[in-house]
Amino acid sequence: MHFRRYRHLLFVLPALLFYTIFVIYPTLSAFWLSLFDWSGVGIDMNFIGVANYAEAIRSTELYRAAWHNLIFFLAILAIQNTVGLFLAIQLDARPRFVEFYRTVLFMPVLVSLVAVGFIWSLMLSPNIGIINALLKDLGLGALAQPWLSSKIFALPTVIMVQAWQMLGWAIVIYLAGLQGIPAELREAAHIDGATSWNVFRHITFPLLAPSFTILTILTFILIFRVFDVVYVLAGPAGAPAGATDVLGTLIYRNAFGSTGAFAGTSLRMSYAITISVILFVFLGISSGVLLLMLRRREVRI
Repeated sequence: MHFRRYRHLLFVLPALLFYTIFVIYPTLSAFWLSLFDWSGVGIDMNFIGVANYAEAIRSTELYRAAWHNLIFFLAILAIQNTVGLFLAIQLDARPRFVEFYRTVLFMPVLVSLVAVGFIWSLMLSPNIGIINALLKDLGLGALAQPWLSSKIFALPTVIMVQAWQMLGWAIVIYLAGLQGIPAELREAAHIDGATSWNVFRHITFPLLAPSFTILTILTFILIFRVFDVVYVLAGPAGAPAGATDVLGTLIYRNAFGSTGAFAGTSLRMSYAITISVILFVFLGISSGVLLLMLRRREVRI
């Protein structure tokens, strides 16, 4: 009798088993492996307790990479909430060829991050890149830069490439939010004499709070896990001189080594796992706190 009542749970077991083997078990194993001194090769493992955590907390590289991730997040969030929101509002007005515009704007999201990195590395090349050539043709040759080898411009350049690739998500999320706002509210405000700016400020923007919450949380998690574009554009060392180093490249460098200045560096898989665990805990706590804070300002219709 009891079996019949709960037999529907049998359909969940394959997915639960898959999730346990490929998600839960590796996550728990990471916590255990972070307590060892292990290169990632062979079975030579020395238990050292929390020594890896103590070293990571004292590491200036960790804080530098985390600072770059924070700059990454704030810059991309600002672009999404200005450019992305503006484009979403334009699409919500249903101009001609709106479906074409929506497809074009979302297309970068569908492109592999590795492909995006390679495409932009060619475009930004100081020798054969189209960006510097275009600036010179426009009479702005003084603005031409070795974008990816400049300590000043390297990080902003990588951020702009990542923002270009992610902009489609912001447009789609905000467009869905805009289409969920009853048109009667805005029409009533216009009838009462409200300007377009006042309608946006007092009606549209407050009702977009749920979309803002979703976009902020997703961007926060994705940007603190960013790796692909940075790796392709700047390499695992975060060139030049660590100016583009993020937590993803720091973890990779310790786990698998690097080239150039880091040639011959010993592999430190357990230390890399330690940084990953710290990042995992940080993202879990920070995302929860951020979610609670942002949910308080949401307006229900």
